[in-house]
Amino acid sequence: MIALSRVLSTLGLAQRGPDKALRNPFLEGNYAPFRSETERDALELVAGEVPAELAGTFYRIGPAPRFDPPDPVLHHWFEGDGMVDAFRFEGGRVAHRRRWVRTDKVRWEEQAGRALFDGMRAFGRRVPLEGWTALGFTPAELVELRLRRLIGLSPREDQLRRIMRAHDRSNTNVLKLAGRLLTLVESAAAHELDPETLATRGRFTFGGALESRPMVAHPKVDPESGDIYSFGYSARRPYVTYYVFSPDGALRSSREIDVPFPAMMHDFAVTATRALFYHLPATMREENLKSDNPVRWEPSEGARIAVVPRDDPGAPVRYVDLPACFIYHTMNAFDDGGSVVLDVVRYPRLPLFDLGGENPNPPISENPDGRLTRLRIDPEKGVVSETLLDETPAEFPVIDPRFAARPYRYGWMACRRGDSDGRGHHNAIALYDHLERRGRCRELGRSSFTSEPIFVARGKDTPEGEGWLLAVVYHAETDQSDLLVLDALDPERDPVAVLRCPHRIPYGFHGSWVERG
Repeated sequence: MIALSRVLSTLGLAQRGPDKALRNPFLEGNYAPFRSETERDALELVAGEVPAELAGTFYRIGPAPRFDPPDPVLHHWFEGDGMVDAFRFEGGRVAHRRRWVRTDKVRWEEQAGRALFDGMRAFGRRVPLEGWTALGFTPAELVELRLRRLIGLSPREDQLRRIMRAHDRSNTNVLKLAGRLLTLVESAAAHELDPETLATRGRFTFGGALESRPMVAHPKVDPESGDIYSFGYSARRPYVTYYVFSPDGALRSSREIDVPFPAMMHDFAVTATRALFYHLPATMREENLKSDNPVRWEPSEGARIAVVPRDDPGAPVRYVDLPACFIYHTMNAFDDGGSVVLDVVRYPRLPLFDLGGENPNPPISENPDGRLTRLRIDPEKGVVSETLLDETPAEFPVIDPRFAARPYRYGWMACRRGDSDGRGHHNAIALYDHLERRGRCRELGRSSFTSEPIFVARGKDTPEGEGWLLAVVYHAETDQSDLLVLDALDPERDPVAVLRCPHRIPYGFHGSWVERG
């Protein structure tokens, strides 16, 4: 074993120490992981009253490294292990449970008692022998990997599939899909959780369709048919694959979408008749995956939206060029005659990657701002027009899901308003009214910061927007988190209810509401 470790070190496949001593803001303050699994039968009600009609569970997920990463400087916020919070509403009380998603990576590292795998900026250069063994690599294969690297070859396809298991953090979204509670990340398939205990039941690959292929964390569900639409992207061809699943998760169709280069593609959109894919110049070239800068901003490559008929796997793809920009998240999209109306949070360039400077993770305040923008696309003519809807820097747009892929009026976002002490990013929650073309905003203060708000309808047949917003808010001054229940159509009013969480809850990504069955 000692001799093999020396060989691996010589070949550049053994664990090494960090190269720099720079601070990483995503391992500090409320971005830092809270490394405990906790349960509370009832959260403390500190203001208002929990509506009795709220009966179900608010799930949310975020990154929480189970162990200290091997290289804290190169650790990216997106690469923490998935940690799920479940807030269960019943009878005017709210219980809370918090657990890790136990991917193979987490299980292997728990057995070792330490981190075995770094993220995409350093993978392969700091993995100890124990990590390679967990991935099923033999000594001969490790020598082969290094030799392939030296002559400019990538790992074989079967080797790459094993390596990607170490990148499966399952940390980006949690929602009920195909009759199961699933956690999603864009580098892998999904993991199924027990909806009551949050225990991980195992990987879910949609009947084997995604056994060796990734799927993004933002699938779209048609509110009328229940059909599921999604896609996966890769640094290897095919760069983009579009999937359509039936409501039970069975694969109905898949097709490759031809694009000129591999790019990071976090989200997409569907209307009642079309699917739209954002191919933007955040390149993920295979040769750059070996560097500390695997996702690069190359605006000279141009930007385009690929438009396909939603349910016709043989129909041609139409491409519409647009000025270079980046889009993480969609608010909604719908058909308007021969055009498509697409509402997104648009950035002038790629945030959170390739920002230049010595530190690969500069403070989030150094990133460009995203703003709610409407794109009107005419696929037949190949043209797009762009309208800025709101000047407020924003992210995490959500809607009343009953109006997904259809004309709609209301959307909600986390946003930034007024002065901030810099210990978080989004210090307000906004309602945007597309009919009145104006936003209304609940400002939280200079030291209180929200994660994504989630809309819950008051009932199945109530008008659009009638219901509540649920949001986890962190108060930096007291190092505590609250769960807010707001009137969705009047967020500026005093909260309907404020519940004190048992500990701070780190900033997270996405979530969903699941009604009590």
